[in-house]
Amino acid sequence: MTLSATLHRTGEARHADSERSKMSRVAAQIGVIAGAIILWEVIARSGVLPASLLPPFSEVAVALVSLLGQASFWGDVGATLGGAMLGLVTSAVIAIPIGLLAGLSPFVERSTRILVDIGRSFPSIALLPVIILFYGTTLPTKLIVIVLACSFPLIVQTIYGARGIEESIIETARSYRIRFRLYFLRVALPTATPSIMTGVRLATTVAVLVAVGAEVIGGLPGIGQGLAQAQLDGASATAFAYFVVAGTLGFVVTRLAELLEARFLRWRPSDND
Repeated sequence: MTLSATLHRTGEARHADSERSKMSRVAAQIGVIAGAIILWEVIARSGVLPASLLPPFSEVAVALVSLLGQASFWGDVGATLGGAMLGLVTSAVIAIPIGLLAGLSPFVERSTRILVDIGRSFPSIALLPVIILFYGTTLPTKLIVIVLACSFPLIVQTIYGARGIEESIIETARSYRIRFRLYFLRVALPTATPSIMTGVRLATTVAVLVAVGAEVIGGLPGIGQGLAQAQLDGASATAFAYFVVAGTLGFVVTRLAELLEARFLRWRPSDND
């Protein structure tokens, strides 16, 4: 057997092992979800918990199908998703340049450290009542809360990425007096990109969660408003259907962010491998 044939067979075997591993992982994930649904139905039907607290999954599924046929429901999904993505993009435009500046300048990083630490620990949703006083239940209110929640984690991730440049590379750039523009585009930005993309992925989930939370608390248009209204009407199955939609929406946007991250960072192994 020639060397090329041996390498070809080895590659095929590795590919087959990878496919089997992926299929078994997907099967296990589906099994866990199916088990959780069955457990949910059994507990709800047992009467251990009141139906208003935990309706059977079958009733939630019926309510979900009913929602899917309503135009107003899709308007709520669009309001939540549009607000979350607009807030995320605004956060990225503000936070990434600030993070790069702080990451490349030790003085700026030290000067802003306390403010950044306080900002990322502050629950932005707590400001919602104050913001509503100024802007009412409008899109700017939702955007401000989302931007506050997403910007500081993005700043931290960007700083972390920009500070990851090896000291020897920095010294070499200084020795050869490389212009800052060239250093930034060819060294600093590529080095910081993986960390920035991780921050964007994490912020995507935060944006959706904060958008739904703001809609529930502030009565802003979106899935959260529908959820809160269903709770007020005593329609617990419909409220849980909105819960399921919110969770699914968060999962989908997170997966899309992971795909975007993998596309930008093709050279880096995926976390799912």
